[in-house]
Amino acid sequence: MLLAAAPAAQAQVNVNVNVGRPAWGPAVPQGAQYYYIPEIDGYYDLYAQQYIVLRNGQWLPVAALSGYDPYQFHPVVLDYRGRQPWAYVGAHRDRYRPVVYRPGPPRGLPPGQAKKLYRQGYYDGRGLPPGQAKKLYRAGYNDGRNDDHGHGHGRGRGRD
Repeated sequence: MLLAAAPAAQAQVNVNVNVGRPAWGPAVPQGAQYYYIPEIDGYYDLYAQQYIVLRNGQWLPVAALSGYDPYQFHPVVLDYRGRQPWAYVGAHRDRYRPVVYRPGPPRGLPPGQAKKLYRQGYYDGRGLPPGQAKKLYRAGYNDGRNDDHGHGHGRGRGRD
């Protein structure tokens, strides 16, 4: 009897850990597990795909944050290996100051007003307290500073 030799069976197993970065997050180097998010003073776990926030004195994982738009976050990739990145929250707070997110229209002077105030000698580069630009603009209008009488439109020519 002739026995045919069967080829040895080979099995190959690939194990991929899906470390999915969220669409709003920056690219992460291999091995990175956490973002620190200054706007929430908390973390995002890339492996578990959840936030870690301080609530009632304890760090808790949460799936989603209400009242926040994660696309407005400025996450920082941490070079930390372990299970408790919040052990270094003091250093993270000091190093990565939060960027304040204020929804709504941009604030500031109306177009052209900063240049006008600068030309009138009111603007010194440090900004003005709220409401002062309008007050100074009205004061300049009322005491004749906006009346150039053909002397160069307030650019310093023809003034006393």
